[in-house]
Amino acid sequence: MNTKSVWTDVLVVATIVAVGTVVAGLTHSTAEPSASSYTSEPDVYPIDLPGCASVEPPEPEKFYGMGFISGGVPTYDNPDYPWLDNVKASAMSTALREALPNEVSIDRGGDSGGYSRGAALVFQPVPDIDAEVLAEYDPGTSADAAVVRDGVPGSLTVNVSRSTEGPPPCRAGWLDARETRSGGTVIDTLNTWQEFDGERSYTNVVRVYATDGSRITASASDRDVDFAATGSIPLSLDELTAIALDPGLRWSERVPIDAPPVAISCDNGSAGTAFAGALTPAKVEQINSSLDAFWSTQSGPVTLDRPLGSLQPARNGSKTACGAVRANGGVLTISLVDTSFAPPLDYETDTLLDDGSVLRQSDFTGATLQGDPIVETTLIRPSGTRIEVSAVSRADAPVDAGIVRSIALVVASVLD
Repeated sequence: MNTKSVWTDVLVVATIVAVGTVVAGLTHSTAEPSASSYTSEPDVYPIDLPGCASVEPPEPEKFYGMGFISGGVPTYDNPDYPWLDNVKASAMSTALREALPNEVSIDRGGDSGGYSRGAALVFQPVPDIDAEVLAEYDPGTSADAAVVRDGVPGSLTVNVSRSTEGPPPCRAGWLDARETRSGGTVIDTLNTWQEFDGERSYTNVVRVYATDGSRITASASDRDVDFAATGSIPLSLDELTAIALDPGLRWSERVPIDAPPVAISCDNGSAGTAFAGALTPAKVEQINSSLDAFWSTQSGPVTLDRPLGSLQPARNGSKTACGAVRANGGVLTISLVDTSFAPPLDYETDTLLDDGSVLRQSDFTGATLQGDPIVETTLIRPSGTRIEVSAVSRADAPVDAGIVRSIALVVASVLD
C-alpha cells in the first residue's frame, strides 16, 4: 500500500523505451532524460485551474528506470501488494476490456510499446524496482495495448495502485481541471504534448482518486507501436474517465467467483510479418474451436484451469501463436510457428507421417528441478509450420504422452 507523500504514477505521455529499459517521466515539465531529444509542454504558473481552490507551482520532472531481465519476471506473489493476486489481475483485466468503447479495438498485430510488455490489456505483476526508488515511487500494476480507432493506431495504458492518503494538491502542469464528485471521488484530467527528437505527440490522461484508496490512471496517446505520432488520440478524456471510474478496476472490488487466473505468457518474441501464412487470427480461432471440441470428448484424469483452445496470435505481430493452460497442477503449452524451415529427418527420434509431416516425441522423467516429468511433441508440417506441445506436470499426476500427441494432431488437422 502506498502511504508516501510523493504523488507519482506511470505517465505514458513521457515514456521513452530503450532496449530492455523503460524511463518514465512522472511529472510534467521540460527535461532531457536520455541522449535523445525530449521536451514537453511548458508549465504555466501562476494559473487558475477549474475545480482547484489553489494551485501549487510545478515540480521538477523526475525519471525512473525499470529494467526487465529475462528469467527475472515479477510474479503476483508480492507481499507489498496482498490485494493483487493472479485472479484479481484477471478480473481487473476483464473489467478493463469490457469498459473499452465499441469504436476502439485492440491492435492484434502490434505490441503496445508500453512498459509492462505483457499481454494486451492484462494487468501485470508489480515491477521489481530498486528499494530506493520504491521509497518515493509506487509503480502499481499496469495494463496496456496498441489500439485502433477508425483505422488509426494509438496506445492505451491503465495503471492501478492503492494509497491511504487523500488526493494530492492541484499542481501546475499535472492537470488541466479537477472534478470532485458528491461521493468524494476526485477526477483530474490533462491533455498535453511531448516531443521526441522533434516529433510531437499528444496524450489524454485521467487520474481517479477513489474513496477506497484506489489510484487509477488511464492515458491514451497518438503514438503507434513504432512510437510514431499519428495525430489522433484514440480515446477522449470522457471515455478515459468512464474507464477509470469502472468499479472493476478498484483494488477493493470483490472478484467474481468464476474469474479465471491470468493466462500464462508463452509469447516467444520471434520476429516476422504480421499474420502472414497459415496463422491468421481467424485460423487461430478455428484451431481453438477444434481443440475445445477435442477436449470435450476426453474423459481422462487431466484437469485444466481454462479451455484448451486458448491460443492467441503473438502480440508482436510475428508468425506465431501460442497458449498455455494449467493441467493437473503443471503447465501444458501449445506453440505454433509458421516458417518455411523444415529440419532434416532424424530416423532415430522422428516418425514420417503419410502426409509428409514429421512427428517427434520426447519424454523426460525428472527433468525439472522438482523432479517433475516433461512430455514434448513436435509436429513439423511439409510447409515448415511447427506445432509444439509440451506438458510439465507433477510426478504424481502426469499428463499422458498420448494426449500431448493427440493435441498436436488436432492442430495439424486444422492447418490442412
